Amino acid sequence: MAADLFDALNVNTRATGHWAKGKAPKLPAWPRPAKPETKHNGPVSVADIYQRLRR
Repeated sequence: MAADLFDALNVNTRATGHWAKGKAPKLPAWPRPAKPETKHNGPVSVADIYQRLRR
């Protein structure tokens, strides 16, 4: 949510500023975390879940 707010403020700053034509500053974007890749191989048994929780 902080990244979206930061980006909205950047867009607002660029849009409402008094910049020379084509001279609006390029503001860096807020870094966003990478989305983890999940793979689902089908149904998981209760025994598999128990083994994962025991680790």
